[in-house]
Amino acid sequence: MRSNHFLDEVSSYIRSKEAKKYIEAELKAHLHQAKTELVKKGYKEEEAEELAVRNMGSPSDIGQKMDKLHRPKIDWKLMSMFLFMSAAGLFLFWFLFKDGNSFSVLKQAYSVTGSVILACVLLFFDYRKFQRWGWVFFTMGCLILVQFQFSNVLVNGNPRINIMGLLSVDSIVVLPLFLLAWAGMLQSKKMNVYLAAILYVCSAFLFLNTANEQAVAIYSLMVAVMVWRSSLNKRKILITAAVLLTTCVSLLLISLKDIRAYQLERLYAFVTPEKFSETSRYMPLKLEKLIEDAGWIGHFGSLGAIDFSNEMMTDFIFVTITYTLGWAGALLIGLLFLWMIWRISRIFQTVKDPFGKMLVSGSFAIFTAQVTVSIGMSLGLLPLISLSLPFMSYGALSAMINAFLFGLVLSVYHKKNIMLMKKI
Repeated sequence: MRSNHFLDEVSSYIRSKEAKKYIEAELKAHLHQAKTELVKKGYKEEEAEELAVRNMGSPSDIGQKMDKLHRPKIDWKLMSMFLFMSAAGLFLFWFLFKDGNSFSVLKQAYSVTGSVILACVLLFFDYRKFQRWGWVFFTMGCLILVQFQFSNVLVNGNPRINIMGLLSVDSIVVLPLFLLAWAGMLQSKKMNVYLAAILYVCSAFLFLNTANEQAVAIYSLMVAVMVWRSSLNKRKILITAAVLLTTCVSLLLISLKDIRAYQLERLYAFVTPEKFSETSRYMPLKLEKLIEDAGWIGHFGSLGAIDFSNEMMTDFIFVTITYTLGWAGALLIGLLFLWMIWRISRIFQTVKDPFGKMLVSGSFAIFTAQVTVSIGMSLGLLPLISLSLPFMSYGALSAMINAFLFGLVLSVYHKKNIMLMKKI
C-alpha cells in the first residue's frame, strides 16, 4: 500500500477536519522518516515505502484510535451542572412567584433560555478567533465605560445605560469584553508588566467613575489572576502590584472626606453593628434573623416572613434560599457552587493553550468572586453590596454574563485535545 492511500484510509475514520489535518501531517512525517531509514539500509524507494506503511499497522485501527483520542470533547459534567443550576434558579423563582407576578416569571424564563442558548453557541464556537482582537475589545470596553458618564439613568446612585431600549445595565456589563481583551493582550509580544499596569489603571479609573465599586473589585481580581497566570516576570508583577496597592490606599485615605455618608455608615455598621441596629444595620440584622429561623428543613410551605422585594430576589437571594429550603438546602447549593469552582480549576490544569488558559483563569476569578461575596454577605461575613448570585438571582444581565463565562470555559475544553496535538 502506498503512503497516500494509507493516509487517506486513516483520515476517513477521523471526523474532526482540524484534527485530520494535524494527524495527516504527523503520520506523513513518521512515514517519511521510516522510509528514509529503510532506504539507507539498501531498500529501493518503492519497497521502503511499502514496508514503512506495513510497519505502521492497520489504517482502520489507527484511524479509529486517533479519532477517539483527538476528537473535540464536551465537558458533560460541567455542562450538566450549568443546566441544572440554571433550571434550579428558574424553578425557585417560579415557586416563589407562582401566585404573583407571572410576567416576572416569564421574563426570567426568557433570561434563562437566552443564557443557555448563549452558552451552547459559545461551546461550539472556536474561541481562538477572539485572540487577535484583544486590543479592540479593550478599546470597546473603555468606550462603553465612557458612555456611563453621560447617562441620565441612575439606580441607587449608579449610572446605567439602556441596550436597545430593552435592558438597563450597569458597568459590570463590560466584564466579558475586558476578559477577552486581557486574554488576548497578554499573548502579545508588546505586552510587559509596566504596560499592563498602565492599562489597568486607566480602565479601573473609568470603572470607578461609574460608582460601581463591586465591578471595580471583580475587575481588579480578574486582571490580577490573569496577569499572574501569564508569562510576565513574576518579580516585576509583585513589585508593581505593591506600588499600585500602596498608591490606592494612600488615595483612599486622602479621599475619605469625599465618601458618601451612607457608604461610610455602612462600613461602620459592619464593624460596630450594635450602634446602627435601627439604620444601616437594620437589613443585616433582618437577614441574620431569617437565616436563624430557617432551621434545617426551612419553610417551603410558609414564606410569610419574607418580603419579596427586589433585593431579596437579587442581592440577598441566598438568604431567600436558606429560609425556603433550610440550612440543608443552602448547604447543598453551596457545595454545588464549590464543585463548579473546583471543576473550572481542573479544566485550567488540563488546558495547554496559553490563550485558553487566560480565558479559563479570568472566568474562574469572576465566577468565584461572585459566589464568595454573594454568599459571604448573606451570611453576615462581608459588608452588604449589590452583587448577584450566579444562576439564582433574578435578572437577565447576571444570567448572560455567567452564561458567557461558562460558554468560554466549555469552548476551551472542547478544543483542548486538538490544541495539545497541534503543540506536539
